[in-house]
Amino acid sequence: MRRLTRQLAGASAAVALVTGVSLSTMTSAAADPLSDAKAQASHLQAEVADLQVKAEQATERYNAAEAALGDLVGQQRLAQEQAAAAQAAVDASRAIVNERARALYMSGGTYSLYASVLDGADLADVMAGMHDVQAQSNVDKRSLAAVDAATKVAQQAQDKVTQLLQRQSDLMAQAATASNDVEATLARSQQALADANDQVRTIEVQIQQQIDAENAARAAAQLAAARQAALGAGFVDLPASAVAQAAISAASTQLGKPYVYGGSGPDVWDCSGLTQWAYRQAGVNLPRTAAEQYMAVATKVPLGELEPGDLLFWATDLSNAVTIHHVAIYLGNGQMLAAPHTGTVVQVQPVYLDGYFGAVRPSA
Repeated sequence: MRRLTRQLAGASAAVALVTGVSLSTMTSAAADPLSDAKAQASHLQAEVADLQVKAEQATERYNAAEAALGDLVGQQRLAQEQAAAAQAAVDASRAIVNERARALYMSGGTYSLYASVLDGADLADVMAGMHDVQAQSNVDKRSLAAVDAATKVAQQAQDKVTQLLQRQSDLMAQAATASNDVEATLARSQQALADANDQVRTIEVQIQQQIDAENAARAAAQLAAARQAALGAGFVDLPASAVAQAAISAASTQLGKPYVYGGSGPDVWDCSGLTQWAYRQAGVNLPRTAAEQYMAVATKVPLGELEPGDLLFWATDLSNAVTIHHVAIYLGNGQMLAAPHTGTVVQVQPVYLDGYFGAVRPSA
């Protein structure tokens, strides 16, 4: 009996303990909705940040295809002109051959010419006549050869036109795919924000601001340390070049204008469109995409030797320049001018080094 009583008492205690823990957990969960909102906001911030990078990558693919299409226009025009000239040469050569063939037919043909020459009584006249007939025959052969050669050139020129048209079709498809990728990524980002409630969205903004502040502080410390090391190694801190100053001045006139993917002015910009335009105003021609800009400029700049006007780049793979997806103009003192991403405008912001790939100096 005592044993049964103890068992029942133990069971009751166990039930009470389990019930207490469950109630405590439920009460804790019910009493702390803020923690749940913060968790959701943290997840939302990470998702939006990832989608922004994906949108930048798709934007750069779009820019590359559009730039290639622009270059293709000139190539196609030249190819079309060459094809037309080659066809004109074919027509001219054929006209000569046709005229000679008509004249030969009217005279009775080659055999008739030989017959009339051989009818001559004077051997010297016969030999001279044979020479003339042979010369005419050689001219005809050269004319036919010229037609063949011109036809081959015309065919090659037309093949080039066909290849360029196929290249155009491929690039248009690439541009369309990239554009769709950008739109889809932006839609996912907007949907993620729309699905969150006001509290989660507010906390997400706060989290992003905190991350930005921490990144800026960490970058400022790294920049300062790198600068001190460079100065200690003999680096001389010089003012920006005239070219760099001109590029910065040009870019500064665009402050406040909205970011739009594929934007290359005059009213909307993406990151590489802005840097390309700014340096063009300073007399330096850069390619269209951020990755191409990095690879096109020979002078690479260590972190501690940055000067105003240098271009800063970010990538998803720090060992592969092809993955560069963002570029900004360094202003000095840890600040940069950039067109960050959709939903923002051209602005001055602190340098951050998360995903930082490197820098180049177009003005060198």
